[in-house]
Amino acid sequence: MVIKAGDIIIKNLIDSIVKEELRPRDKLPSLENLAKESGTSVLSVREAVQSLSNLGILQICHGRGVFVTDGAPIIEDLLDARRTLESFFAMMAAQNRSSEMLLELESLLKDMDKSLADGDIESYSGKDIELHYAIAKAARNRILFKTLSNIRNLLQYQLFIVNRVPHIIERSTIRHWEVFKAIQKKEPERARTWMWQHLTETIETWKQVVAPPQQKKRDGSIAKKY
Repeated sequence: MVIKAGDIIIKNLIDSIVKEELRPRDKLPSLENLAKESGTSVLSVREAVQSLSNLGILQICHGRGVFVTDGAPIIEDLLDARRTLESFFAMMAAQNRSSEMLLELESLLKDMDKSLADGDIESYSGKDIELHYAIAKAARNRILFKTLSNIRNLLQYQLFIVNRVPHIIERSTIRHWEVFKAIQKKEPERARTWMWQHLTETIETWKQVVAPPQQKKRDGSIAKKY
């Protein structure tokens, strides 16, 4: 999985928000300072900020700067939206499945099993994202697929956190195969139910990991995060 400079900036910003190092209504450093601190270009920072603004996590106030909106609560809302979307995708994929799509999903699952056996969390997480996107694409709803694409960075961040929790990957692997088998057997409701359960477990694990927020003294700078 190729990691872009903007993705790293987004991850660090979300990390600061969920840990309450950046709180609602806090103003971010200038784009130039963020670029300098992260060792990236102003363009990469601008794209990252725009992505989080599109999600409602940040607010760009021209002439005043960039501010945090509701922070972590919005992120939780987005994760709940992801669960609803992807459960629908699994259901529709079971209805619309093709032989080619089944081969793609099975190949991804086998690659993930190998990554699990090798203890390669990075590889597993990359294939994990590919699997969920392949199921979403198989649902054949371009508008909703675009909606999922808009929270791609949040999905990456969530997996970055959750897949490092002991034993979570083993449980996720079981759920992935259950979803696949339901799609393979053309059982839409079962596919929807397994995906809902899988994402509920993932979201609950994520909430346990990031809460309660770390209570740190704030010195007005988040440079160390970059």
